[in-house]
Amino acid sequence: MGKVDIRVKNFIKVDTVFAQLFSEGVFKGSIKIDPNKLQELDSANQTILKDLERLRDAQKIAMLFDDKLAFQVILGAEGQAGVHYYMPVRCMELDALSYSGQCRRISEKAKEKKKLKKYADGVPKGTKIVPTVTLVFYVGSKPWDGPKSVHDMLDIPEDMKEWAKVFIPDYQMHIIDARHLTEEEINRFEGDLKAFLLMIQENYNEEKLKNVVAMHRQTWYAIGAIKKDQRYVEYIDKFSDEEMAGGVYMDAVLDRIEARGEERGEARGEARVNELGMKMAKAGRVNEFIQSLSDKELQNRLFVEFKIKI
Repeated sequence: MGKVDIRVKNFIKVDTVFAQLFSEGVFKGSIKIDPNKLQELDSANQTILKDLERLRDAQKIAMLFDDKLAFQVILGAEGQAGVHYYMPVRCMELDALSYSGQCRRISEKAKEKKKLKKYADGVPKGTKIVPTVTLVFYVGSKPWDGPKSVHDMLDIPEDMKEWAKVFIPDYQMHIIDARHLTEEEINRFEGDLKAFLLMIQENYNEEKLKNVVAMHRQTWYAIGAIKKDQRYVEYIDKFSDEEMAGGVYMDAVLDRIEARGEERGEARGEARVNELGMKMAKAGRVNEFIQSLSDKELQNRLFVEFKIKI
């Protein structure tokens, strides 16, 4: 697995990113997945095939329709740096492994509890399994030109395609072609995912980055790998975890690493200190603010406390 694949894999594992990929990328906003309620597969349901975790890039359990009739669903995301020309079959295979794995474990437990004969096949009558949805998150530089469904791959004469739709089961693939989304599509996302999508476009718009904040190192590591620019990683690694928790403005990073604005960077720093001073004055903590002017560590903690972004 190459550096881009690893960085993207770690990026899509971030809960807020993962939740949005499915909420907006698959369900088109009709379902909102709460990132705080996502569960890792191994701790969520003992009937799920754990071995599948080795095969998927990212996989979590989510509750859908949480305010109505809730049910669990397995969500799996595959990060792709290159076009995979049998990806629909790959997705179908992963989902099938999830279903067969669930059935196998249910069968094993049923036999242990004497609900099935020891050597019997199958599962108890009425068995229900957890739905599975797979998404492909493609970050390649050229537009996806591979198949998007199993039917796209079938060797069938053109005049028989309609016949095939009736008699041969299809398997449609969910895909986000990250570097070729429209402005409207990108605007459906927010936070780290929006920051990532804006930055990896061939010609990113600096104005659109001004109010976009990223809060996870994995975002910058993935951007650096895709853009083949280690400066993003080197710059973000200068921040402590505490500072990262307060968020980092995208255009502030560009000011620094692309040498576009020592003056702009300094002005932004002064503006942050001024904002901190005003907020602390209102809070009656002037003496502590004065102390922070000569104590960088204290100042950084206060930036986070008062939610003043980097």
